[in-house]
Amino acid sequence: MTNDEGKMTNEEPVRRQSGHSSFTIRHSSLRMRILLWHGLLLACVLAAFGITAHRLHWNGELVRLDRALDEPLSALHRSMHFQNAREGNPPGPRSTPPQEYALPAELAESFETRGIEFSVWSRTGRLLAHSAEMPEAMARPPVEGAVPFVIQRRSREHRREAFLTTPPGECFLAAVSMVNEQQAAARLGWWLLALGAAVLGAGLLVDAWILRRAIQPVEEIIGAAERISRGKLSTRIETRADSAELARLTKVLNETFASLDRAFTQQARFSADVAHELRTPVSVLIAEAQGALERERGGAEYRETISTTLRSARRMSGLIESLLELAQIESGGDLTRSRCDLAVLASEALESLRGMAATHQVTFEMKLEKSPCEANAAQITQIIANLLINAIQHNERAGHARIETGQEDGRAFLRIENSGPGIPAADLPHVFERFYRADTSRSRRTGGVGLGLAICKAIADTHGATLSVESGGGLTCFKLTMGS
Repeated sequence: MTNDEGKMTNEEPVRRQSGHSSFTIRHSSLRMRILLWHGLLLACVLAAFGITAHRLHWNGELVRLDRALDEPLSALHRSMHFQNAREGNPPGPRSTPPQEYALPAELAESFETRGIEFSVWSRTGRLLAHSAEMPEAMARPPVEGAVPFVIQRRSREHRREAFLTTPPGECFLAAVSMVNEQQAAARLGWWLLALGAAVLGAGLLVDAWILRRAIQPVEEIIGAAERISRGKLSTRIETRADSAELARLTKVLNETFASLDRAFTQQARFSADVAHELRTPVSVLIAEAQGALERERGGAEYRETISTTLRSARRMSGLIESLLELAQIESGGDLTRSRCDLAVLASEALESLRGMAATHQVTFEMKLEKSPCEANAAQITQIIANLLINAIQHNERAGHARIETGQEDGRAFLRIENSGPGIPAADLPHVFERFYRADTSRSRRTGGVGLGLAICKAIADTHGATLSVESGGGLTCFKLTMGS
């Protein structure tokens, strides 16, 4: 192997490990992503609240300043009106434009006390008077389209200004500084920012605590799943889920884990049972073959050896066929269904087994009433045949059996009852399990492998039917009830 090949070989686990790490990081950051999204949403809400509060405060300050400028504007207009009247020049569109204007001393003192600045322009646009803080080069506010005596307002150079134009064309402007208001608004903005940051931090802390509590059951579920993946199939999730959804998820997962545990347990037992069932016929085959090879034998002995090996081979063949059949049924093989009648199927199955019943001297009593249902006729016939064979082989000599079909609560049923030793109460819950035999010696004599009833139960389950058994008082009864 070259160095390049060795390098590739050594780097491959690193890439896989790196990919696993990236996978872990991505999935472990779910809590962080939720926290970030919640934080972003909370930040947007706080920002909207802060901006709205700041705008409302600032608009309120502008309204207050505008109201404070209405009276100075009226005072300016009145003072010019009185001045023109004293000079014998009553106001009007055709009156002589005033060439000069002097603010009365009392009004000037009032303006100075309140911090009011002003400017007055003639109808020709010439600046007639202004306060000390107002620049002489200040242009007259535009009057195009302005309605006379309608106060207009604007903010300019840290001042709030209000101006109006008279019908003759004079323009009066009053202004007040907004420096204090702007500073107060800035302080309010910083306070809102600090408050928003504090609320956001507290919200994130609370959100992180809530997320930790909310995701804790999920972490417990993940931990349990990891333990199960390492082979601890008996692990169950024990979580204190506060939500109905997590509680339901926990219940479903526990049921799933329990099903997996049962499946693996049954698989292990099934494998052991198969090995046990095959061990005897295989041992017989090996022993007979070795015996036949050790020394020369006569024709009769060879025939006996071959007969013994043939019985063992047939037993293994029957076991394999039964296992294949059971696997096909459980995997959902032929699910084709049609309209059939349990009475007809039972009559046909019993007719084919009359020779076996006669050999065992078992008599049958029949009560076959119409029992229509939707089912796979071949598979249901197999159930009936297996149950009838069971009733014949596990019956006493010269015993009797009874087969009955009909309907109960709108559901078709089949009942097969036989006399005999019965099934012990301790064995009843296990009769439908694979390779289970309540009477091992009898099963050996009849050649059974313990799969007949398991196959019946598997077929019934695929049909949504119920197969049950009762035993007592010298009678054993199997009952098949079809689904609705």
